[in-house]
Amino acid sequence: MQISELRNTAIGFDRAEKRPVYIGNNDININGEPITTLDQQHFAVWNLDKQKVSSIVSDRYNLVQHEHVVNEVADALTNLNIESDARVRNGGDKIFVDINFKGSKMYVQEGEEFFQGIRIVNSYDKTTGIMILPQLVRLACSNGMVVNVGWVKEFCVSHTSKLAEDFAQIIPQMIQQMTEKSEKFKAMLNNCIGDSIEWEMMDRIMTGLVSSRKKHFEEIRSRLEESCGNNEPTRWDLYNAFTNYATHGKQIKPSVESWLQSRAQKVLVTPLVELVPQQK
Repeated sequence: MQISELRNTAIGFDRAEKRPVYIGNNDININGEPITTLDQQHFAVWNLDKQKVSSIVSDRYNLVQHEHVVNEVADALTNLNIESDARVRNGGDKIFVDINFKGSKMYVQEGEEFFQGIRIVNSYDKTTGIMILPQLVRLACSNGMVVNVGWVKEFCVSHTSKLAEDFAQIIPQMIQQMTEKSEKFKAMLNNCIGDSIEWEMMDRIMTGLVSSRKKHFEEIRSRLEESCGNNEPTRWDLYNAFTNYATHGKQIKPSVESWLQSRAQKVLVTPLVELVPQQK
């Protein structure tokens, strides 16, 4: 979607409210009136749309609405005149907004080109603060790749600190870092492409990465077989199988997609010898 459409989408994001919580004699009242002997006052982040508690927080917690974060980012992109489009994953208490900078391509080698971009994350459940992560989209298959360890620094603002609303400064910094560190990314990619793995060892690696989650194993294995055929896969093939499933898999919750991206990043940045689980 276009950035103008993103603003309209943001109107429908869950809204939240910070409410006092009173705890006494094991009873809790979220409406703000003490039930019995007042023990200690806390606060709850109350999801107005879901009509439920998202998290219990301290009085220092600075509640930031999803819509507010998205509109700040949209304003920054508009003012910077950056041509971009967006994709939203809405988990209610947590949102993921992926933004591609359409005029900012990164060429690595034949068949491997990427759009640069960012991922914006905000939560009401305290799993994250406001996060801005570097992201790439592989043009060949539209896989979204969230890459931040050892490549480009992420920006994270906690909900207990002064809110960094000036995305007009943060976003250009992110783009500059991605450009400056492009050679490092190319080196990581080339190492992945050069690491050929026998299928038996690949299964061991995948089992170690997704543990007992059989469904994920089967989905990723299927994508590997489709892309490699009878050839031995590489670490790059495995990385792309993870990101393809994370980006295009059906009915994947935003939280699961985020977890899959973290598994994929481990494949990208970890030397092959360290990826192989030790046999017991």
